[in-house]
Amino acid sequence: MTLADSKTKPHIQQVDYIRAIASLAVALFHLGGKSLPGLRYGWLGVQMFFLLSGFIICWAIPENYSWALFPKYILKRISRIEPPYIASIVLTILAGYVLNANYRPDINNILTHFAYINNFTGRPYLSPVYWTLGVEFQYYLFIGLFFPVIIKKWGAIFLPVICLLPLFVSVPGSTLLNVFPFFALGILYYLYLTCKKGLIEVLIYGIAVTVIGIYTAGWMPMLAGLLAMALLTMPLRRYPVVSFFSKISFSLYLTHDVVGSSLVAFMGMHLPKTLAFKALEFLTGIVVSICFAYLFYRLVELPCLRLSKKIRY
Repeated sequence: MTLADSKTKPHIQQVDYIRAIASLAVALFHLGGKSLPGLRYGWLGVQMFFLLSGFIICWAIPENYSWALFPKYILKRISRIEPPYIASIVLTILAGYVLNANYRPDINNILTHFAYINNFTGRPYLSPVYWTLGVEFQYYLFIGLFFPVIIKKWGAIFLPVICLLPLFVSVPGSTLLNVFPFFALGILYYLYLTCKKGLIEVLIYGIAVTVIGIYTAGWMPMLAGLLAMALLTMPLRRYPVVSFFSKISFSLYLTHDVVGSSLVAFMGMHLPKTLAFKALEFLTGIVVSICFAYLFYRLVELPCLRLSKKIRY
């Protein structure tokens, strides 16, 4: 029996590793890693998340998915993602008032957050990570509409074709089209793992997508995506620490900047400008961010996760 035949799809341990590594990389980058060797590349965790989403969203869709199930599909995604996202927006606004007595939020800008319109207008998001959620939501819509086409015998050919579009069509803003190679690789791995495509065909499409991605997105981001792909294929064991950071990865991703970065900035204004104190600020910021992310997960994200699971196809 193949993985595609099982009624309840098994948990994929490799996914935990990617979530843990990617979320910690981004958090460390924003909390002070920009000026540190190695950690200055933490922003590449975003590309790892994109590839993982390309795979895991397809994996979560039932085998009998059709366009008639789109309303339930998108409702599951919204109930899972939107409440924690909105809660983090409220948290960011409250932090603004606490840290700055003259803080006056732009209400119109905040309202555009809820539909991720800032991805297209170029207006700044309240958090530097929110633009990626806008791209993810575009992908949810794309898969919800085109999944029945992609799984057809000839459907995978559209993946490299879509990757080529930015070379001929100028799409302003932070859009799915501009980072599609990462998602495409994740989709291809799904097609292989569920036996919808053979290894040779997946390799041919994968090489094409990778070459296009190197040209359009750069070799370093594509290397991060390929690292995530490599992790998906490795026989990795379960470790409690990996499972923990995977569990809180979305909460950490949402809140580390408003909590950790604000704390690091506050400490930096009141402590001596020495290397030892900078290290203390950095370590304090990441520890507090992790602790807060766990509380956020328990109080906000976990109830939304349970609600999403109650919505059945």
